[in-house]
Amino acid sequence: MRRFFSLLCVLLLLPMFSLAESTVSPLPMDFTPGHVPDPALYTEDSYEDESMSVHMERVIVGKAQFNVARVKISDPSQLRTALAAPFGKKKTNRISTIARANNAVVAIGGDYYGNEEGGYVVRMGEVYRKKPLKSRDILLIDEHADFHIIVRSDADELKALVEGDTKIINVFNFGPALVIDGKLQEMPEKYNYNIKGTEPRCAIGQIGPLEYLLVVVDGRGADGSKGCNVETLAQFMYDQGCVQAYNLDGGNSALMVFNRENYSAKSYEAERSVTDIIYFATAIDFGLDEAE
Repeated sequence: MRRFFSLLCVLLLLPMFSLAESTVSPLPMDFTPGHVPDPALYTEDSYEDESMSVHMERVIVGKAQFNVARVKISDPSQLRTALAAPFGKKKTNRISTIARANNAVVAIGGDYYGNEEGGYVVRMGEVYRKKPLKSRDILLIDEHADFHIIVRSDADELKALVEGDTKIINVFNFGPALVIDGKLQEMPEKYNYNIKGTEPRCAIGQIGPLEYLLVVVDGRGADGSKGCNVETLAQFMYDQGCVQAYNLDGGNSALMVFNRENYSAKSYEAERSVTDIIYFATAIDFGLDEAE
């Protein structure tokens, strides 16, 4: 009788185990918003479920506040991009608004592609523009969510990557490169942006497989933070263990969103509207209502 009861318990529990194993699944590789994260799994400075972990901190470097998100995911599809409007339309929106609409656990701005006429632009596997800018370093993210950085949009390197066996999911045109293949990059004497000035900054880096670092540096007096130059940002990304790291659109676009709120110092009223964001989403469908 005891043996029968034990067997019955196992049989009853099997559907529960199967359900638990099936909760983590890849997200569609398109512009579908991520699943709504479980609000109960947030703390003031973290979010963790079976598919991802995010740990937030604020670090003072010199006279600047660095807002840092350390992210680990279980599937490449959890690293996503979102647009303010379909490509080609002039509409922009606040980073926080786009992040909320896409159920982002954590998000930062992208490269503001809508502010440019050129650049090799790919988002969520869709190729929108094939006009490499030789003056820019570019970041490519492949189907495994691995980073590849090409200095000055080298044509041969770009062709080898986009025509290779691994599909390219996202491409960004801003820069400069901060860390490539574990090597701290020397900053160029001249670049398209004010890389030597003390400004708000934004960067993304890869530490290892499915492990990333997001950094937004507050500046221009926000909460007393003065910002930094790109060389300081590069050193920080390198010191944190990034094997690849890349500078994104900073200045008024430098903003980090966590748990639907601005984690960096910029207020909602002061946000600059942009065309695109980078965000991380949970791969678990908790059955919650979609974010408004």
